[in-house]
Amino acid sequence: MFNRQQYTEAFTLYEDILQQQRQYSPQMLLKMAYIKEGLRDYTGAMYYLHLFYTKQPSRSVLKKMEELAQAHRLLGYEYNDLQFFKTQFSKHYMRILELMLLAAVVTVTVMVISWRKGHKFTPTFKVGFILYLFFILYYINFLNLGDAGIIKNNHVAIMSAPSAGASWVTTASEGHKVPITGEQDIWYEIKWKGEKAYIRKTNLLELP
Repeated sequence: MFNRQQYTEAFTLYEDILQQQRQYSPQMLLKMAYIKEGLRDYTGAMYYLHLFYTKQPSRSVLKKMEELAQAHRLLGYEYNDLQFFKTQFSKHYMRILELMLLAAVVTVTVMVISWRKGHKFTPTFKVGFILYLFFILYYINFLNLGDAGIIKNNHVAIMSAPSAGASWVTTASEGHKVPITGEQDIWYEIKWKGEKAYIRKTNLLELP
């Protein structure tokens, strides 16, 4: 269907595969982004480009998102080497964790064998190993490289506090990407142009 330029029908099938069957290929995500861009749904286009990027990080996709953002005056898509590193790190999160756990198990095994042979460990080694174990716990439970979302509706109110009666900050259009720094009830706490603000959860598409 996509090759026959039946884009709407193709997208419906792609979306069903993605949402219902939880299956997709990177090429399918690029096609979905292409269709959404053609429909001028830049929120959708950016979302599927982001999904593709999380699976296959590449600077060409970053450049595509940045160019699309510049063309339509969308905020939040300025990327740098740190952003690229974070994505690469996220991609290999489990592999890094497995290696750290393996190193800890091997170290404990060697320590037990050495202790049975009468070897005594220096205080520096003990403290270092305990800190290493605490780092693994932090890595598993608290490490957060930052959450983000894309505004999915037009004429969205950005507020100074998590309340409809709070001070109005601005009215935003769809497609802007914002960092998510917290949540409270029906509100996300975000950063808007470097300042803390709030947006209703129903107006934000959270990125994986």
